[in-house]
Amino acid sequence: MKKEIRLNALDQAIPSFQAFGLWTHPDDQAINYTTPEYWMDYAKLLERGLFDSLFLADVYGFPDVYQGKADAALLNGSMAPCLDPVVLIPLMASVTSNLCFTVTGSCSYELPFSFARRFSTLDHITRGRLGWNIVTSYLRSGALAMGKDKLTEHDLRYEMAEEFLEGVYRLWQESWQEGSVIKDKAKGIYADPANIKQIDFAGDFHKFQAIGAVEPSPQRVPTLFQAGGSERGRRFAALHAEGVYLNGTKTDIVAGQVAKTRELATAVGRNPENIKFFMGVSVFVDETEEAAKAKYQDYEKYASLEGLLGLMSGAMGIDLSQYPLDKPIEFAQNDANRTALLSFTRNSEWTLKEVLQQKILCGSNMAIVGTPDQVADELEHWMDETGIDGFSVARILAHDSLASFIDLVVPKLQERGRYKTAYREGTFRQKLGAGCPYIAPDHKAASYLDLG
Repeated sequence: MKKEIRLNALDQAIPSFQAFGLWTHPDDQAINYTTPEYWMDYAKLLERGLFDSLFLADVYGFPDVYQGKADAALLNGSMAPCLDPVVLIPLMASVTSNLCFTVTGSCSYELPFSFARRFSTLDHITRGRLGWNIVTSYLRSGALAMGKDKLTEHDLRYEMAEEFLEGVYRLWQESWQEGSVIKDKAKGIYADPANIKQIDFAGDFHKFQAIGAVEPSPQRVPTLFQAGGSERGRRFAALHAEGVYLNGTKTDIVAGQVAKTRELATAVGRNPENIKFFMGVSVFVDETEEAAKAKYQDYEKYASLEGLLGLMSGAMGIDLSQYPLDKPIEFAQNDANRTALLSFTRNSEWTLKEVLQQKILCGSNMAIVGTPDQVADELEHWMDETGIDGFSVARILAHDSLASFIDLVVPKLQERGRYKTAYREGTFRQKLGAGCPYIAPDHKAASYLDLG
């Protein structure tokens, strides 16, 4: 039996996401992204399409490497301005029952205690529909905004993240023993102090003494996601992630990434099938192939080359204004987004013009242009050839692109038996196939859980 396709929506709380400049299209609604109605309508649309979750990316700081300033980002609404995604989750949860929400949180600039409190609260408010996309942050401007003198070295950021995770795991799992919440009105006992303990934590980067501020939430630990594609990032994912976000345009390369991460997970004692892999995809679909191609060409008219250059410069840590369009991009080591850097600068055949042509409407995602059947064929091909578990479908035109996908592609996948016709019961973790709302016993976080 072929594997079921799982779907997330991929977005960020900004005017245009990946397809920079599309907010200027007359049919685009993202100009309203600061209103509650925008996000509530968005969530209801995704739940109608039985999407597993909405993944909201996030960054600290604005891309300011291009020409040495943030003008390109600000002029084109590309990664700037940006709302805090955490605040949007309760709003969307209030108008949905099954759609889950993965929100990005940085281990580099948060404190374990306050972060654990906030995410436990969100897990309660969403009734267990919360996921956490674990990031270490890559923008120098973000480091400066958060009071640092410079961007921390790439691998050191992962060491900091390892310690941060130990801190929040202990607050979520160890502080409140299972059964410690009594809620006995007759006896006047809300919680049993004998089964609740203070966590004394002292590491190289964080130190705190605290009882977990929030009683255990439906999942205790939110469902954990990670998107780092570097070697260090893969080792981190193998140890911590329950879901991994990937990008790629060649099936053999993506298959290799999936296999390598699962191999690393096995090496640390985890069941590799407990990690789900989602590949980013940008879909341009219409009833006919000609109409789909025309849609792509129409969107291209509104795409911002400057906005894309601003984003790529920030992601790669290289000022691309210094490069002619027809010159191959040269490798330069730095502490920015290493995966973005290596993807292009170690392939001497890539010129800047070729990179821009590939990424202008889809960023790092694979683009699919075609009829509903052609799109479904391509999605099935990638599922069967790579070992991934599903896709993160990017917002291109708000909200038309995802509405078209839901109305045209989802029924085709359902007809083929590759997509669900109803939601599973339970928490985010259970909707992804786990038998329990809590994290798997072979996960590092499970070792801190006190069942009493």
